[in-house]
Amino acid sequence: MKFFTSALSLLLLLAGALSRSPPVPLRAESDDSASPSPQGKHVNLTEVLTVDGPFHTFVKYLMQTNLVAVFENQAYRTDQGITIFAPVDMAFAAIEPSVLVGLSRHQLKHLVMYHSLAKHYALSEVEGLSQSNPVTTLAGGRYVVNVTYDGGVIHVKSRWANAKVVGSVYETAPMAVYEVDKVLLPYALFRAHPPVQDTPPVPALPAPGAEEDPPPEDDSEFVPALGAFAPPPPRMDGHNHADHDHGHGHDHSASRAAARRPTSHAAVATALGTVAAMALAVL
Repeated sequence: MKFFTSALSLLLLLAGALSRSPPVPLRAESDDSASPSPQGKHVNLTEVLTVDGPFHTFVKYLMQTNLVAVFENQAYRTDQGITIFAPVDMAFAAIEPSVLVGLSRHQLKHLVMYHSLAKHYALSEVEGLSQSNPVTTLAGGRYVVNVTYDGGVIHVKSRWANAKVVGSVYETAPMAVYEVDKVLLPYALFRAHPPVQDTPPVPALPAPGAEEDPPPEDDSEFVPALGAFAPPPPRMDGHNHADHDHGHGHDHSASRAAARRPTSHAAVATALGTVAAMALAVL
């Protein structure tokens, strides 16, 4: 009897469990939180820098220190992204060659990482970083920069450099690349100001749709109309011959006017002398 009662209770519990819908599994939610979906299209950093600007020296140091993969992993395998400040070639050329040659591979790696932030910032967000100084770079806690925004110009400052953001090279999340006109030189690597020459100003990128200045007018082909200085000669026939359309320097209207002038007194005297000489010869 007890066995029968226990079996009946088990059957009733099983029937109730089957009548309820199964719980929703939680694995999908936990997987999404552990592996965030990538933002934007995966792009090659070296191609962006090679195609869109004069960053050959910066690319060379990226490859020497094996930081291309590090930067791309920070961009596409984290939920933070990356912001890179890429100095132009002439910014590196302004530094005394012995300064960079004297760095070890480990120091050079920190110098390049010093030009990046471990988060994607749009250009408008970079302006807002001026309220969060000092800003820690991807190189670590001792490598900080100060961002200022004044008069529409963004500056990224290190101990020995004041770099200006010239323009945006690539801004699509999760990777942002901005062009700067100076190499950031941190105090953690350089205890004294390294020798750096003055670099010519890097022109700002033109705004989309900006109109160029019109070319200066060339007055060399300007030919004033004869009518502006003297009345035109009387027309002899039904045709209008515009001398300046022919492109010749000879004034045909002046020639025609000379042909219509009366014979001069000297010409009349010459003709009379010729007739008198012929008459004397006959006599």
